[in-house]
Amino acid sequence: MITFIIILAICLLMWKLTPNPANRSATGKMFQMLESFHIIDTTVKLDVFIQRLDFLRELARNLPKNVNTSKCIEEALHVYSQKYPAVHISPTIRHILNQPDIAASLKFRDEAYTAFYLRSCAKLKYEINTLKMATAKQRRVKQAEDLANLVLEHLQSTDQLKYAECINNELTSVSNMVS
Repeated sequence: MITFIIILAICLLMWKLTPNPANRSATGKMFQMLESFHIIDTTVKLDVFIQRLDFLRELARNLPKNVNTSKCIEEALHVYSQKYPAVHISPTIRHILNQPDIAASLKFRDEAYTAFYLRSCAKLKYEINTLKMATAKQRRVKQAEDLANLVLEHLQSTDQLKYAECINNELTSVSNMVS
């Protein structure tokens, strides 16, 4: 009988100490979400941006539900900060990890597209300031116009007019640099 109790106690202890595979899966997906946030916030390549934004939405939708969310978040943040110590993790990103449905929302996507456009225009403005040829400067304005049209097509939230206005204002700012 004592042997049975000892074996039962060992089994119970091992069961308690064995990590939940769903927690490991959630932590891995959260780590991928963190990497995606960084890419989304830094890239000026539209195809990379769109792919990562879509990937982020899928990760957020497919996070396991029966996990210790706070433990998974802390583990993912710890591993991420070890691998990428120079990358700052904003409170917004932490909030989205706690509520992953935000990453799949239309408002989040519109905000990301608008930020992408503003970042791309900042790069184009820098290039315009360094160029000497008027035709090269005009090509940068054309790039801003084309990108604005593409981004405007992707806006879908109820606040899309607000984001469209921001994009159009930035396009005007880029155009005024050449005029």
